[in-house]
Amino acid sequence: MKNTLLLSFITTLDRRERQQAALWLTCELHNTRPALHKLFLFLEEQYFELGILPTREAAFKAIAPRQEYDDQEFRLQCSYLHQCLEEWLQWRVMQNNSISDTALLSAYRNRGLDKHFRRREKKQRHQLQQQPLRHHAFHLQLYQLEEEVYLFQSREGRGMALNFQQQESALQKAFISYKLRLACLSIAHQRVSGASYEIAMLPEILTLAILPIYQQEPAITIYYNAYRMYQEPDNEMAFHEFERQLLMHLPRFPDSEGRDLVLLGINFCIRQINKKGNIYFKEALALYRKGLEQDLLREDGYLTPFTYSNITIIAIRSGELEWAAQFLEAYRHQLDPNRREGIHALNEARLAYHQGQHRKALLKLHQFSDRDFIHQFSAKIIQLKIYYEAGDFQLLAAHIKNTRAYLRRIKHDSYHKQIYINIFTLTDQLMKLPPYDKEKRLALKAQIATTEPLTEKEWLLAQLEIAG
Repeated sequence: MKNTLLLSFITTLDRRERQQAALWLTCELHNTRPALHKLFLFLEEQYFELGILPTREAAFKAIAPRQEYDDQEFRLQCSYLHQCLEEWLQWRVMQNNSISDTALLSAYRNRGLDKHFRRREKKQRHQLQQQPLRHHAFHLQLYQLEEEVYLFQSREGRGMALNFQQQESALQKAFISYKLRLACLSIAHQRVSGASYEIAMLPEILTLAILPIYQQEPAITIYYNAYRMYQEPDNEMAFHEFERQLLMHLPRFPDSEGRDLVLLGINFCIRQINKKGNIYFKEALALYRKGLEQDLLREDGYLTPFTYSNITIIAIRSGELEWAAQFLEAYRHQLDPNRREGIHALNEARLAYHQGQHRKALLKLHQFSDRDFIHQFSAKIIQLKIYYEAGDFQLLAAHIKNTRAYLRRIKHDSYHKQIYINIFTLTDQLMKLPPYDKEKRLALKAQIATTEPLTEKEWLLAQLEIAG
């Protein structure tokens, strides 16, 4: 049964969800086929308790012990069970979204239960306004509520005042916030993928977004400034207004959207750092810290090695060495256990190097082990810098020779491979530069300044200056 829709569905359920799904299947209102409950319990036991993938024949025998295996019948039972579980999941989602669901209002309206409708509408409006979220979906939910109120009121005759203005206000805010969010996500993706997207009516949306009536809506102002900062990267006011609004209103967004917003800001900062050098480090760190505080940065329960390393690097470059040391220990347990020790050792080495503790850094690098290409070369670059700064040119020459040979053996070309080739080639030239040869020094300086891609340009130029 490997890779079947049914089994892949069941394997995502935690213990509490499995208990709830089993109860759902025992209720005749939801399931009139007792075999489906038996099949679910069998699959649950096989996968979660015994740790094995059940065969079709064994599963069929669990629900029909006296029959020969019938593949068509078994597939039919699996389909029925999958359908029942989908209905359970849909009900569960509806329970979690009860504030925004207008189905009960619609049912009361259609049955002519006016008192019930008014009571429910008042309660639902209060719940919607009291909950903290003010993202794009909030405005859509408010519009859907106003639409139900309109349908209820319109039965009472043409002469009475209707809530058209409330519908228009909620719908317009929903429309503008949805469009701006889509525009921001698409332009950010366009910057890294090269793909092109057309967002209809975007100029008109941007004009509307700056009207005073919308300036108090976080779902509009934050995305408006996010779009401006990506469209006009040199407009620092747009970024700082985005940052101010985001740090103030982040709790107004659900976690998934909050994560997207924080990453929009961080990715913009990193892009500016790569483009302009020593700017936006402190801004990037502030966004990372906010993401950590709100627990928005984990993926599948863990901080990725790249997130953990990027936070460390940006903290170091911001001059926050003490905070970086605290971060490395405080969030170490949030790394995947399979890579935790190696990634932690690499970043301890990185921090020790910047603290001038070269011996400690090298000891930590000996503890580092990871199969990822970028992390491997991060370690090699730290070694490169330590050997050069310590004047261990024999070790440095061997390190450069071995690393460049390794790079040649890598068949596929990539952006990162070219970065590492450039770093090790230029460091080799720097090491071999004749003392007091001003002409060659100026030529190497020009070469370093114009070589791209080159992430260690600043370090290479600094070493060249010291050697001068």
